Amino acid sequence: MLQYQAPLEEFNFLAHKVLRLSELLPLLPEHHHIDVDLFKATLEVGAELTQEQLLPLNGSGDAEGCRLEQGGVKTPQGFKSAYRLFQENGWPALTVPLSIGGQGFPGTAGVFFDEMLASTNLSFSIFANVREGVLRCVDRFGDERVRSLFSDKLASGEWLGTMCLTEPQAGSDLGLIRTTAVTQSDGSYLLSGTKIFISNGDHDLTENIVHLVLARTEGAPAGTGGLSLFVVPKYQLEVPASANGVSVIALEHKHGIRANATCALAFENARGYRVGELNRGLACMFLLMNSARLAVGVQTVGLAEVAYQNALRYTQERLQGRALNGATHPDQPADPLLSHIGVKSSLVQQRLFIEPARLLCAWVGTLLDEARCHPDDARRKEASQLAELLTPIVKGYLSQHAGTHISSALQLFGGHGYIVETGMEQLLRDAAICPIYEGTNYIQSLDLLGRKTLSDQGQRLGIFLSHIPALAERLRQRPGLEGVATTLASWGTEFEPLVQQLSVDTVFNRDVVGLVAPDFLELLGTVVFGYLWAWIADAVAPSTSDEEFLRSKPALARLYFSEAEVRVPSLIEKLKRNASRLGLLEQIQLC
Repeated sequence: MLQYQAPLEEFNFLAHKVLRLSELLPLLPEHHHIDVDLFKATLEVGAELTQEQLLPLNGSGDAEGCRLEQGGVKTPQGFKSAYRLFQENGWPALTVPLSIGGQGFPGTAGVFFDEMLASTNLSFSIFANVREGVLRCVDRFGDERVRSLFSDKLASGEWLGTMCLTEPQAGSDLGLIRTTAVTQSDGSYLLSGTKIFISNGDHDLTENIVHLVLARTEGAPAGTGGLSLFVVPKYQLEVPASANGVSVIALEHKHGIRANATCALAFENARGYRVGELNRGLACMFLLMNSARLAVGVQTVGLAEVAYQNALRYTQERLQGRALNGATHPDQPADPLLSHIGVKSSLVQQRLFIEPARLLCAWVGTLLDEARCHPDDARRKEASQLAELLTPIVKGYLSQHAGTHISSALQLFGGHGYIVETGMEQLLRDAAICPIYEGTNYIQSLDLLGRKTLSDQGQRLGIFLSHIPALAERLRQRPGLEGVATTLASWGTEFEPLVQQLSVDTVFNRDVVGLVAPDFLELLGTVVFGYLWAWIADAVAPSTSDEEFLRSKPALARLYFSEAEVRVPSLIEKLKRNASRLGLLEQIQLC
């Protein structure tokens, strides 16, 4: 069985030494009531909940799975009582704004709490987390009637939510959606159609489920420009527990996240209410989709963290062979696995991923807070644009690499990692969904290069790059980090000519974007990680603290740069050679 200890020291270090929330939160009207002590104490209580209540249900929930009985989904044993405890203790309202009945904690607190949820029980975390994105869509785009019907129940977690986009013929191409919405005399709509792959599609955790659905009204134009957004409850609001035309067609049998209900749903004259302007549904839904993409990034960190913790513990305890430079435990029949340099290197690589990945998610959470409520207009705009740039990296780059590191952790167990009892193989299966849902990683790369970089002539990218010089200058004053500063600064100058070349190449052949987008995501993700490691090292270097967990961070930063300074130039060169690669691909016939 998996073991887990919430990395509370890391959370507090990032929140207060790196992101310096104690200085930022007093400037944000929605969060100025949160101080350091409350932030810390809340996460400590959250750690107890996740470790004691949710972790024990992870393996059993995976083994039992959800089941479809008499048209409704039953969650695994223990999930219903765990959610009741979760809801009664106010966790769904943690980061919900005070103005709509929440506790008003900053996004960083939500990121850290959600990481603990994902580490201990990913399936449960999916049930819990979609709801807040639905709430924010309803609160921002819904009219007074819609808000009065749904906001309070969603804010408290009394009702959970879903996002219903995908249809059998419309996966990534939402312009092919066929679900219809027919206007009624009272201003409501009757929706009919089929949606598939719906997380939380049905369950027994709450009395009602709020579906956020993309559909077409009568006479709407074809394509995504004809989609509107609707909120559709599972049960009628006027008559509790009375069906509203939403039924479960199928409960999917999946590779991972088996304790979460992924459903195909039929809407048959289901009564719903429009959210936002007519034919502007996709623009509204992007608020929820971007929230979900951040959540996926957080999930990958949580899974990688628990995999690392268990691999570290196992390699400390398991005795196998002798270290190459001589026995480290001569009084034992063999040395611990951790004594072998290759094993240690694997674990260090996992840390090289986890620590900046955690900071990236927390940083984006902070940027979203600033974008929403910072008093300075320019700061709000810059934070919004930077969060937009980083979101596909959070989702795409993190989920692309997390699986590799979880697999490495599993391999350190040898055959014990492959059997069910250790829990390691479940982590790898659960993580497999992360590169797929909320937009595949290829789609994330297209979004990053096409929409977020080339379409605005590199303006968003420029905001990120503008952060580098000041950090590099500080690092030059830190003994042992001068090389990190030099490399980081040099990376900051590479992007302008590269983006210019890609912009020109794309004019002549739009396939350039489709070909090189994954490499661009890899390049920018690698550089962003370098920036984050430099930021971490800068926060540690001037400290006189003797805290053990801080001591290795500057060395980790130097190791990251020693490896990345080889990868970055090769990725840039590969991106520049797009014309020759396209020419070769054109010569290859696959069928």
